[in-house]
Amino acid sequence: MDRKEFLAQLGIGSAAAMAITCLQACTKSSMGGGSSVDFTIDITSSQFSALKNSGGSVVYQGIIIAKTTSGSYLAVSSRCPHEGVTVNFSSSNNQFICNAHNSVFSSTGSRISGPANTGLTQYNTSLSGNSLRVYA
Repeated sequence: MDRKEFLAQLGIGSAAAMAITCLQACTKSSMGGGSSVDFTIDITSSQFSALKNSGGSVVYQGIIIAKTTSGSYLAVSSRCPHEGVTVNFSSSNNQFICNAHNSVFSSTGSRISGPANTGLTQYNTSLSGNSLRVYA
């Protein structure tokens, strides 16, 4: 093998290693869709004061947490899968809406309408006193 062949082989090998690294960096867990979500918030904290009222919502760690008019809590990924715009909670119908292009999602995150191809990731919630746990 001469020098020119050696450098060509080295370049191909480096490009392949770089491509694998880039693809691994874009896995589901690195984009916030993994199952590593598990945190607890204090709903009496001023940061989460919107959750004291029915129909209120907050975005925390890439998740929108909402309190329905019936008093239950919902949690779904906060970014619309269409273009990544943060969705809003509509308490009148317990839906999440992306105001950028009018994608609409159910209370469970399922896609109802709009340009988004998929729904939002739904997370479990559990209230114990003033502590609200959000987990996958």
